[in-house]
Amino acid sequence: MKKIKGIAGFLVDGLVESTRLLGQGRNVGCFGFIDEEGYISSHTELVEGGLSGIPLRVLLGKVAAMEGNSIIEGLKQLPDNAVFITTRSGKTGLITDVTGVDFFNLPVVSIGVKNDGVAGVGLIMPKPGHYDLATEAEYLNLETLVTDTMEAEKEVLRKTNELGLAFLDLSDSLPVVDLPEKEPVKHSPVESSWRLPRAKVTALNGELAKELVEESISIGQGREVSVIGQLDDQGVVQPLGKIIAGGMGYVPARLMASSAADIKGKSLREIYGDVLPDNAVIVHTHPGGTGVMHVGDASAGPGTWGRPIIAIGHDQDGEIKGATVIEVEDRLYQLADEDERLNIAFFDAGTPEEEAEIRNRKFGIAQEYTGLCKPIELT
Repeated sequence: MKKIKGIAGFLVDGLVESTRLLGQGRNVGCFGFIDEEGYISSHTELVEGGLSGIPLRVLLGKVAAMEGNSIIEGLKQLPDNAVFITTRSGKTGLITDVTGVDFFNLPVVSIGVKNDGVAGVGLIMPKPGHYDLATEAEYLNLETLVTDTMEAEKEVLRKTNELGLAFLDLSDSLPVVDLPEKEPVKHSPVESSWRLPRAKVTALNGELAKELVEESISIGQGREVSVIGQLDDQGVVQPLGKIIAGGMGYVPARLMASSAADIKGKSLREIYGDVLPDNAVIVHTHPGGTGVMHVGDASAGPGTWGRPIIAIGHDQDGEIKGATVIEVEDRLYQLADEDERLNIAFFDAGTPEEEAEIRNRKFGIAQEYTGLCKPIELT
């Protein structure tokens, strides 16, 4: 990838001013574009952050066709010279994690905003080593669940802190340069040539379900386990990868993909966009549940990665209570779009009644996500 020499001052000023006007600790983001000389000299329209930070679907919609598409399908449409840019209120621009560069597989620029001005501009470039650090971070986050002595837990925490220190040296300061001001780039989104299948899931391999539950019971503590399965021509999810142990109520995205993919040196965008098969299905356990899923499951499966997600509910004795699937469908993406709009509208509410209406609708959206769960058979 071409070296980035600097970022246009007018773009930095615009982002900082928008952040200042928003206040409340909210950030502002956009995609920038590297020109032939190596400068970030143009950009998309600015996107305001909401309750959950920068709304990804809105952000991607400035460049990609997002209607009826998952996040990964949007990421696959990004041009090669794109850069993700975000402001950080109360920070200096120092980038202390690899989350953004791992997700986008793009350079990430962080603009620190303090006292209504620029506090620094940081840059982190996509590199295979950064992605391996992200894997290590996921692994260490789970390690405390398997330690059985105080000394062992101390060692894990020590490694976690050492990794945090290593993150401090991954970003560089990016020069701000004087370049001619340009209007935001407005793309006319067209249907992507890369789209994941919208296949229907009718059943799950029963032996695979039993293996997952047995593993879930063996590690205990209410931890979820997952595996990447593969949908056959009859709509039945068959075994594909190895079983991966997760945490309490979640399985990290990179480790989850390692079930059926070589993730070394690869970003999340590469893993879910290029490495995993298109007909992959995420299968995981819900200890203590019946298999009913919620907004978090929908986002972790079809919402972000464009693949169906299955949950197997079971009790502490290993008895399977049920299994459901959330498939890839337009209604899910309509709900995701509405939820992002509400996260922004929350800050525009002028009365308690308006805020209550927004909160009630967000609760309704969460209910609708659960309503997308479809019971499936074990064969």
